[in-house]
Amino acid sequence: MTVTPEDNTLPSRALAMLQGFLDAAGLDARAEIRPQDDEGVTLAVAGPDAACLVGPRGQYLDALQHLLLLMVRHTRDQRPRLTVDADGYRARRAETLSRFARELAAQVAANGEEAVTDPLNPMERRIVHTALVDHPDVTTYSEGEEPNRYVVVTPRPDSGGGSKS
Repeated sequence: MTVTPEDNTLPSRALAMLQGFLDAAGLDARAEIRPQDDEGVTLAVAGPDAACLVGPRGQYLDALQHLLLLMVRHTRDQRPRLTVDADGYRARRAETLSRFARELAAQVAANGEEAVTDPLNPMERRIVHTALVDHPDVTTYSEGEEPNRYVVVTPRPDSGGGSKS
């Protein structure tokens, strides 16, 4: 996508900055805008060098996304829904976290004792909460302070599972 002077939307500005970063870094990768269901957009990066943008557990992607948001928003109050992805990492991570959440819920339901995740970023915590929102035997909540906030999976008081002491 080519950004023209008339196309000064937040996603277009972010795309231009991201592509400029990729080009300046000498990476063989292209970025494009992909609409999301919740009125946000994803800047999807693909190409032979895209995977190097992910980093450990997506930390490089998160940092790049944060920087782009700071650069393109007009005011501190503006909270655009902008996600940066590379080679489909975000979807793979969401599936891994959903599977992990279901396994953790099964453990909690079986033994009646709450369990906690490792620290997760806000997007990842939301995935865990969403994966278990309709689970009949467990409920979830977040605890801790950023960047060490985590999800607690606990038996539902009315589930008939083990007791919570």
